[in-house]
Amino acid sequence: MRLRIGGGVLILGSVAVVPAAEPPQQPPAPLAPTTVTWSKPQAVLGEILKEFPSTPGVELAVAPGVLKTPFQPAFHQTPFWQALQTAADQTKTRLLLSNRGQKIELIPRGDSQVVAATQGAFRIVAHQVVGRAILDEGVTSHELTLLVHWEPRLRVYRIDTTPRVRHIDDATGSKLSVAGGGTQIVPTGATSEMKLRISGLSRASPGIRTLAADFRVTAAQQLLVFTFAAPAGQRPPPQTQANVTATLQRVEKRDHWWEIEVAVLYPDKQPVFESFQGEWWLRDNRLVVTSPAGKAFVIRDFEVAAPDNPYPLRVIHRFREDGAQGLGNPTAQGWTITYETPSPLVEWTVPFELHNIPLP
Repeated sequence: MRLRIGGGVLILGSVAVVPAAEPPQQPPAPLAPTTVTWSKPQAVLGEILKEFPSTPGVELAVAPGVLKTPFQPAFHQTPFWQALQTAADQTKTRLLLSNRGQKIELIPRGDSQVVAATQGAFRIVAHQVVGRAILDEGVTSHELTLLVHWEPRLRVYRIDTTPRVRHIDDATGSKLSVAGGGTQIVPTGATSEMKLRISGLSRASPGIRTLAADFRVTAAQQLLVFTFAAPAGQRPPPQTQANVTATLQRVEKRDHWWEIEVAVLYPDKQPVFESFQGEWWLRDNRLVVTSPAGKAFVIRDFEVAAPDNPYPLRVIHRFREDGAQGLGNPTAQGWTITYETPSPLVEWTVPFELHNIPLP
């Protein structure tokens, strides 16, 4: 049985005047960012390809025309996005995202106006401002689109599409307001859009001077990988990582089909998801059997044995033997069974501030 994760739901709200800024909340340790340590008096931009860590899961590239652009890295346990943004600012380049946020290329900045903020493992960019005049009501509004992306190693299962604004102002002192309400979605990559509808900006406003806001995410720090040696008639002992215990319950053959049952015990009080959002962990639930020759087979057909009793979660994976492909007895000598599942989830408030967002 194949199960899929659904989308989001709209929660309507009213328009409200934004209150004064509150002190930004500091992100908790469980979703700590990857850090960069690299100092050199005279470096060139192309060197980041070997000096920046690969652990965030980002494929880095540098456009040929800026490979030899000089800059002075002075990073000591600096969050990955902050270090990369600093490198871009020093070399007058910008970050171009592709492959759903998993590839980042530094390219010449040209005439682009980069307004970005970093917070831990997240980066927030002002992407677009669209002005609207509602003639019959005599009012104007602006829609601001933000692009949020994060280290792809993080598994984000839920994110707001409208941030909560703590403070917003322009240089003229206009009384600004933003539309309340929003939605949460399950992103499919390492990037997501957010939108804000802002009222009160006038033609005299050169731009939004300060936008202080935050948004909520539900995420796991990483994927956990449990590898069991071929049982050969005996169950291997349970394994525990990051407070998650995986147990290989059984491996047995029924006719030409093999069944592999895994039980996963998570800590209590995991975040609760709505039914339309699906079971969060199913997106990254994966079982792989590997032959003695090193050929890996991903077993994609599975079912949840007792969905109403998720502690522990019991998942039954099934596959049919295929001698021509080399998919055989997973309990034979030299075979391994690998189960992947997310680490425990945390719900996180990500604060950010953007400055000097120009208006059309």
